[in-house]
Amino acid sequence: MKKTYNRYTQYSIPLLCMIILFVVGIFNIFKDNAGIAAVEFIAGICIIIYMIASTKTRAKEMAEFMSIITEKSGNMANEVLSRFPLPMVVLSIDGKIVWFNEMVSGMLSQNVLYGVSLPEMIPALKWTEILKSTDTIDVNIEYNGRYYNVLGNIIKRKDDESDNELYSVLLYFNDKTEELKAKKLHMDEKVDVAIISIDNYDDVFQSMDDSKSQETIGKINSLVSKWVAEGKGVMKKTDSDRYLVFFEHQYLENYIKTKFDILENVRNIGDEIKEPITISIGIGTGAHLIENESYARNAVEMVWGRGGDQAAIKDQEQFKFYGGTAKDYEKSTRVKTRMFARTLREVIIHADKVFFMGHTAADYDSFGASIGLMSACRILNTNSYIILDNSPAIKPIYDEMIKMPEYQNIVISPNEAAEIITKESVLIILDTHRPSMLPGKDLLKAVSKIVLIDHHRRSTEFIDNVSLSYLEPYASSTCEMVTEILQYIDDRKKMSTFEAKALYMGILMDTKNFVTKTGVRTFEAASYLKRYGVNTMEVKKLFNLSFNDYVKRLDIIKRTEVWNGDIAVSVCEEGFNNMRVISSQAADEMLNISGIKAAFVIYPGENGACFSARSFGDLNVQVIMEKLGGGGHLTVAGCQLKNVSVTEARERLKNSIKEYIEENKK
Repeated sequence: MKKTYNRYTQYSIPLLCMIILFVVGIFNIFKDNAGIAAVEFIAGICIIIYMIASTKTRAKEMAEFMSIITEKSGNMANEVLSRFPLPMVVLSIDGKIVWFNEMVSGMLSQNVLYGVSLPEMIPALKWTEILKSTDTIDVNIEYNGRYYNVLGNIIKRKDDESDNELYSVLLYFNDKTEELKAKKLHMDEKVDVAIISIDNYDDVFQSMDDSKSQETIGKINSLVSKWVAEGKGVMKKTDSDRYLVFFEHQYLENYIKTKFDILENVRNIGDEIKEPITISIGIGTGAHLIENESYARNAVEMVWGRGGDQAAIKDQEQFKFYGGTAKDYEKSTRVKTRMFARTLREVIIHADKVFFMGHTAADYDSFGASIGLMSACRILNTNSYIILDNSPAIKPIYDEMIKMPEYQNIVISPNEAAEIITKESVLIILDTHRPSMLPGKDLLKAVSKIVLIDHHRRSTEFIDNVSLSYLEPYASSTCEMVTEILQYIDDRKKMSTFEAKALYMGILMDTKNFVTKTGVRTFEAASYLKRYGVNTMEVKKLFNLSFNDYVKRLDIIKRTEVWNGDIAVSVCEEGFNNMRVISSQAADEMLNISGIKAAFVIYPGENGACFSARSFGDLNVQVIMEKLGGGGHLTVAGCQLKNVSVTEARERLKNSIKEYIEENKK
């Protein structure tokens, strides 16, 4: 209100002051106060001089500006600019108006604007940012409920008298309000597609009697129908465990705000009947219906790869995930394992060579799975190699292996593999599905067939052109999966004791001595390997730490600080040999502290900072690590940040945990 008043009175106030001074001066003359009258007359004259000077200055600025414009286009330019169909204004370098057309008067609802500061009238017009523009000015602002695309230029000229450089700013306002309204209406009415799937349907419902099964499915149908009705959508049940849903895009935001509470509601049904019932939701939101349906399928497949009990939204740029608090449940059927093993057998038989490659800094799980599958290649008479980088964590078993004549020259570097690999070779990726974590990711382009075996929850980064994939987040380890596969390939029981021991070590490491992520199939796999003569005491000794490493692990635990009352965090400033293994073990130990639900160890790695994250499942460390660019499981995860100090990594972790807690508030 005050600014509007000032704009209306920018000329009337000086004029009124001048008149008052002259009137009072005349009054003082009659009162014989000649001295006071003289001062008042002089003040009034000064005001007149100021008004004349200001008017001339504005006229000069405008004349100079118009001379620039009319220099090449003639005297018609002024008339053309005055009738320009968009609001157009010329400003001095301090943001004051020196010229404007009629459209500006209408936009600002003000006729007298000369000398007024436009940035004060329109705070959204960031003047310092405008002056930083080195090329065309192009900003979007909101003013009085309307949206404008502001375009313009900074015009430089020379003062004829002083030869100094002078600047003016030319702006015009393109009203985009109606266009944005039309776009919003189009987006709101655009149809999104959702696919809802009941997780683990066969395993859960085959054990129920018909009446209980029908009652449970009826409750799920009711919840899904209610959820769809909230978005005024339509639903079609396409299979016993699947629903196809259509709804307008404007209702997606409300689903996000409610954090897809249908996930928890369905989970509660399972809790009531003591069964692991969850659903997966994939939503596609793209340019048109066909694209949305494809995105929805991609999204729900991504959720399956992450263990289910989540909602994923796929647009033209990225995936977004919501939910995911349920623990993984193992599947009782091995049909998928048998079918995969049969196909893998054919792939190996027809390959000229087989190459096994795990993640960088290999551990017992990736290396053990490679050794285990080498037995399948030996049985099928196909040459095989293990691609390995520098991996001190597996030194005990690696040193034992290279002493055996049958394993000579089978471990090679990525560069050595590049020299002998062919298009007819098969590359089997183990214990990871992220190309950035491979020691030789360029080899992915060297073969025509890629096989993937992994037990980690699927991330948005995934290896392209996989010919055969076996991704099971319920499994305790890749070694458990490979052990089951071998039972359908090694029909003549030719696996060696060393190969069985390598697989057993991988299972033992990833389950923390059969404590975490351990199911019936895990013990069945271990039992199968035990039949090949695995000595559990020998295996245990391979996990023993040296005295110095043991002290270092204790030192990591000693540094622990507790966040939020139930999160243990330890930061190691200095690195040392075997850091990754010791940090992982320290994170496991930190979970033994009373009241702790999750533990994180931050330590320096190669060119950055690394994380080891563990939890009991109450906090999803996978989601927390994904916010930092890592991944893993609900209870076991990790991350590596390039060119980041451990101090900065600590702050990033704190922000990631805070964000996770905010997202999962009830």
